Amino acid sequence: MNTISGEFETGSITPLLTKPVSKNTVFLGKIVASFLTLIAIYAFLTVYVIVGSVVIEGSQNNLLLAPLGLFGLTLATMVWASMVILLGTLSKSSLVAALGSFGVFIGVTIVGTILSSVYGQTSVLFYAPGGGANGSTGSCETFPRSGTNFATGTDNLGYLLIQLVLNPSAVLNFCGVRFGPGGREGEIFTASSDTVATVALRALAVAIVYLAALLVVSWYAFRRSQIVESA
Repeated sequence: MNTISGEFETGSITPLLTKPVSKNTVFLGKIVASFLTLIAIYAFLTVYVIVGSVVIEGSQNNLLLAPLGLFGLTLATMVWASMVILLGTLSKSSLVAALGSFGVFIGVTIVGTILSSVYGQTSVLFYAPGGGANGSTGSCETFPRSGTNFATGTDNLGYLLIQLVLNPSAVLNFCGVRFGPGGREGEIFTASSDTVATVALRALAVAIVYLAALLVVSWYAFRRSQIVESA
C-alpha cells in the first residue's frame, strides 16, 4: 500500500533517485514488485485451497483452471492497488492513500447499489470497477427467479474467466426495473442479455483499461513530483 507514499513520508526515496537509475525504472520496479507480491500471496492461498479440497473431497474436476482464476483475481486486485498507488503518489501520504481508496470503493458500491435498486442492472454498471451488474442464467420475468446469479464486474474477474472456459455460450440475463405512474407497480424485465464469453471479455477489458489509466496517471504524477522536489 505504501510502496511509493511510504517512501515519500520517510524520505527514503531521495537516496534512491540519486542513483544512476531513471525515474521510469524506479516506478516500473515498484509496480512489478507489487504485482509479484500479489501473485505470490494468491498463489499460496490457491495451492492451500486446492490441496485442502483434494485431501478432504478427493479428486476434483477443472483444477487446471485454477491458474486462470488466480490471474483474474490478481488483475482485479491490481485495479484497486493502482488506485492506492495513484492517491499515494499524489498525496505522498499512506493514510490518505488508504482512506481515499477505501472511500472510492465504498462510494462505487453505494452508487451501484442505488442504481441497481432504481434502474435494475443498468449498462452503466458494466463499465464501473467493483462488483458490477448481477447477471442471471434464469429468466427475469419469473418469480422466484431460477438459475444462477453472480456479479459480472471486475472484482469477480477470476470466476468469470473460469466460466469463459467452462460455459462460454451460456446466456446471462440482466434485469431492469420499470415503474408505472407515480413510481408504483414496479415491473421486472430483461434489460439486456449477453453470453458468458462476452461478459467475461468485457470485464477483462474494463479491468485492463482502469489499470492502465490509473498507472499512467500515477507514473506522470511520480515524474512530476520528483521534478518539483529536485528543483
